Amino acid sequence: MLKRTLACALFAITGHVYAADIQVTTLVDDESYTGCSLRNAVEFLNNRSKDEFKNGYKGCGDADSSSIILLKRDQEYKLNSSLNIKAPMTIKSEASSIFNDQKMGLNNATISMSGKDRLFLIDDGSVEDALIIVHLKELNLKGASTRINNNGGLILNREDLNIEYSRLLDGNANNGGAIYNAGILSDTDAKQTAGRVSISNSIIKNNKADQGAVIYSEMPRYLISRTVIRDNEGVSSPDGTGALLYVNTGFSDKTIGNSLSSRDSGIKNSTIFNNKGGYVANIREGMVLNNLTMIKNAAGLYLQALKWKVTTTTTENGETTVRVDEYPSSYISNSIIAENGSKNCAIKSDDTTIVQSNLTTQECDHNPADRLPNFMLGSNLLIVGGMTEGHCDYPQNEGLLCPYRTPEDQMLGFFQPRLLTSYNSLSQSLIINKGRIYSDGTTFSLARCETTDQRGKQRSGFDELCDLGAIELIVNRSDVQIAGQDIFYSQVAKFSIANSLLDGELLDPEACKSILKSETNSKGQPWLPGCLEIEQTDTISKGRLTLDQKGNVTYVPNGNWHGADKFNMRVITTTTRFNDVSTQYVDIPTTIVQGPENTFKSKKVNVSGGSVGFSVILMLLGLIGLRRFKS
Repeated sequence: MLKRTLACALFAITGHVYAADIQVTTLVDDESYTGCSLRNAVEFLNNRSKDEFKNGYKGCGDADSSSIILLKRDQEYKLNSSLNIKAPMTIKSEASSIFNDQKMGLNNATISMSGKDRLFLIDDGSVEDALIIVHLKELNLKGASTRINNNGGLILNREDLNIEYSRLLDGNANNGGAIYNAGILSDTDAKQTAGRVSISNSIIKNNKADQGAVIYSEMPRYLISRTVIRDNEGVSSPDGTGALLYVNTGFSDKTIGNSLSSRDSGIKNSTIFNNKGGYVANIREGMVLNNLTMIKNAAGLYLQALKWKVTTTTTENGETTVRVDEYPSSYISNSIIAENGSKNCAIKSDDTTIVQSNLTTQECDHNPADRLPNFMLGSNLLIVGGMTEGHCDYPQNEGLLCPYRTPEDQMLGFFQPRLLTSYNSLSQSLIINKGRIYSDGTTFSLARCETTDQRGKQRSGFDELCDLGAIELIVNRSDVQIAGQDIFYSQVAKFSIANSLLDGELLDPEACKSILKSETNSKGQPWLPGCLEIEQTDTISKGRLTLDQKGNVTYVPNGNWHGADKFNMRVITTTTRFNDVSTQYVDIPTTIVQGPENTFKSKKVNVSGGSVGFSVILMLLGLIGLRRFKS
């Protein structure tokens, strides 16, 4: 009886974990489905204020439902035609059932178009009311197989659209391959008339359009952060009209100031590469681009931001004076902008964009002498080996960036900056500590470094300096991961320490000889990568270890011993070699556990109802609480 009561109680509790949210129960777009389809869920939220919808709609929702629509992870939901969103709502993949699973964006639900239409039209039909907020989280949005002769291959937006941890894929339209953002602000309205798009921690890939293959925005009302934009295709045009991120009209003199002070229009902390056709973006009034890695695209940026004219009227002794001051109206800073076709920057004659503290080339260096300097790429090799993607292999004395790589169990990849062995000091780097974290209070230093990088890691360095580009090299010894492996008799342990190298690379053996002034290690053996030294901790040595340049470890035990071999792998990386001799090495705690293979076969044990203890009940209720908290 106790077991039956407990089961009923658990069912009642867990059954209501997601009760307030709307769970979609079919993958197909079928209005006659008796359960809850994605289309019917959206329709319910669009109309829930009406009496006939208050108790739900075709299996979706009820009076107690939230405005959150949940989709199953790793499942694909196909649409036959566009969904019209007219009310505030969130559509997202449901949370992981694995305890403490913090991996975002790796198991997204997919919403795809099987017909010839966009996925979403987001518009409540009113320019009088405030913008509705629509949130799309942990979704893969996939466009139609052929171009739609319309605007917005994936989304047409006229509201406040927020996208997180998502992929925008395969959109193809006349304008706005992925997103068309509609609406023009007047000088007096309260921002109800123009849509707004915010994209973070996402990937935008394989979208096409004549204008705005990624985003076409009627005004610069988009903000992209911590995002990878790659393999999209625009149209080559000398005036920037085929740009991947295209803005039709800049802010006016009365609205530029609000945008610049809030820094809510533009791109930051993002990686942009391998895009084809036109310029990456045309830069209009009120936009800020900061801490970008923008390389290997068909073309760079088209600058066309007019002067910002600020009118001040004063009255003194009955006499009115009108003064007009002029300022720059857009900023590009702290970025790597290089090897983008034949031009990293094309500049319209009346442009006033400030381009400063960037690693770039001469055509982008058009500021007066009082601006912060740009750093010229010159003859330096940008990417080691010349490869866009892959491992950061030899040589360590050339190539300012590692190829693009996505770490295991992460959504976003990046180009990691390098500290070359040819440098005698950090100051020789063209990237490290070349950005400025703080503004000096003048108008030309408006765009300071972002406080975190693309990965969300706090930017570090000297008090007023950061690294150029989307990635900050960070040496945080608390991030060192414990290494090792459990093996059975006669097995060899193989694992990697790549994630414990603190944003660096293992020094190659030749560099070890030079830095440590020795041809061999402390045991008289030739140097391995990282100037490897083994320091036993709780046990004597019980095996032999080798390490390759990529951080792969092979450990061979000395026979079939039963127990553990505990030691520190001590290595020097390219990011720690400039440290004081006492902190050059990174200590990586390592444990190898060896034992005989477990041949024990468990047998099912039957227990009576009375044997269910209170500790088991408390454990189950605790898990329920954790699940409720995660939801």
